[in-house]
Amino acid sequence: MTEKALEAIVAEAAARWALEGVRVVHRVGELRAEEPIVLVAVASRHRGEAFRACEFVIDYLKTRAPFWKKERVASGERWVAARHGDVEAEQRWHPSDDDA
Repeated sequence: MTEKALEAIVAEAAARWALEGVRVVHRVGELRAEEPIVLVAVASRHRGEAFRACEFVIDYLKTRAPFWKKERVASGERWVAARHGDVEAEQRWHPSDDDA
């Protein structure tokens, strides 16, 4: 399920920008705080398109890819949901009706 969501996100990025290639690596399993968890690499003939596509993929990963993250802290465990800032970052990629 997660791989299909990642493929859909990459396909949408490729539809928006002229990309030569995209690679997404997202770690799974138990990780310690502050360990790297995701890599997004984008190749394009133009760096602006590569940067925008990379940012798009990261923003969509936070809200559209079904990752189940559980944090373990001294007070117990909790499931991690998308933060308000993550949702705002993803929404900026949607043109508003005012932009049409």
